[in-house]
Amino acid sequence: MTTGSNNTYVYAGAEKSGIYRLAPGSTQWEELTKGLPVDPMVNGIIIHPNDPEVIYAGTQDGPFRSNSRGNSWERLDYPKTGAPPWTFMFRPGDPSVMYLGSAPGEIYRSTNSGDSWQMITKSMGSAEINMAFPTRVIALCADPNFPDEMYAALEVAGVIRSSDGGDTWEEISGSLAPSEDTLDLHGAQCSAAMPHTVFITTRQGPFIGPDRGSEWIPADIGNFSEITYTRDLKAATFRLEQQRGVRRVRSTAAGTCSRPLSR
Repeated sequence: MTTGSNNTYVYAGAEKSGIYRLAPGSTQWEELTKGLPVDPMVNGIIIHPNDPEVIYAGTQDGPFRSNSRGNSWERLDYPKTGAPPWTFMFRPGDPSVMYLGSAPGEIYRSTNSGDSWQMITKSMGSAEINMAFPTRVIALCADPNFPDEMYAALEVAGVIRSSDGGDTWEEISGSLAPSEDTLDLHGAQCSAAMPHTVFITTRQGPFIGPDRGSEWIPADIGNFSEITYTRDLKAATFRLEQQRGVRRVRSTAAGTCSRPLSR
């Protein structure tokens, strides 16, 4: 995770060893521990879209916030029984409203910039596959043009959708089920250039979900790469990041075709 300025700070969370920061011009990573739990497990990080000093991190003890680029942290008002956060999202156009997804699968909402959190659903739909780990809400996204339209990418359980800002949710896995390869989601994004459309990444490759995910159209990444296992994706650059082989692919025409960038 990086800040969006020329004086870029880079943040990295580790599942078993905390959170680290690389300052501009430095070659040494700093471990950030003040205020965090002992031996923090940091699965999710997000930077405030309007204030790069403000960072949120998900740990085994719930969400924490720093107002000092990670120099110190405070635990937010999150249920003690709440599952560890894995991903965060700011509501498009209103960063005072935030969402987080956890593992085991639950979704929480804050309406006061993260000061306090309430669970809004723990129903992950009927496409869940029993794995050695619990279902994870691994990504959350919302349509920038219609921010009440939200999507949660689930590992390994497909996709659920909300049409009312998170108040209610419905399963939209559709043709992704029952295959474990396509129910194993790793990323989800919406683009302002494509209203009512969601893009997802899976073990089998990326898919496009037009009409609010009413169907799932596979992208043709396999025509250019022998590796179809996809991880995260970012709508700003239409870039699909792949974990194995470190191959990057850019999509054009709103994801309908792809070409390789580098290996």
